[in-house]
Amino acid sequence: MQERDKYLYIYSTNPSSYGKRDHGRNARDIILDLKPETMLDVGCGKGRMVEWAKSEGIDCIGCDFASGYGVQADVLDMPFDDKSFDLVTAFDLLEHLKEDDLHKALSEMYRVAKKFWVISIGFGRSRFKNGEVNLSLHPITYKDPQWWIPHLSRYSIVEQKGSDYKKHPYYVCELK
Repeated sequence: MQERDKYLYIYSTNPSSYGKRDHGRNARDIILDLKPETMLDVGCGKGRMVEWAKSEGIDCIGCDFASGYGVQADVLDMPFDDKSFDLVTAFDLLEHLKEDDLHKALSEMYRVAKKFWVISIGFGRSRFKNGEVNLSLHPITYKDPQWWIPHLSRYSIVEQKGSDYKKHPYYVCELK
């Protein structure tokens, strides 16, 4: 099963659980310190980060290809103009891509961002089980966390700040 098909399957069989966790919750202070006027949350799930950002006065939209919240779009081909958003966030998204697609996704995020990215990456195994269906969901997180820095550094100056609910670092990336 292709990576995209896995998430469409998960959403179609269990929509109440898809995207319910707010992976960016611990990054809220980081986001406020960056003072974005506009923000895109890629892989937004049910839009919890988007709704929080709006409550803080940030003009924010989300995109996700499966959840039906916000704009239905894939990180590999987003329907936004170049430099549309001061900040682009992607919380626990990039590890779900195939390694071959990573730079396409980063290029798309770079294209639509003006100033910053804030990213979290889930490390380790992740699986979805439903009856006889047993899907591996993190194709590239078996890499060491430091593996990500050179990839992100092609586009930005990278700093690790804080951590998500599983103590994975947030990568704050100031675009070059």
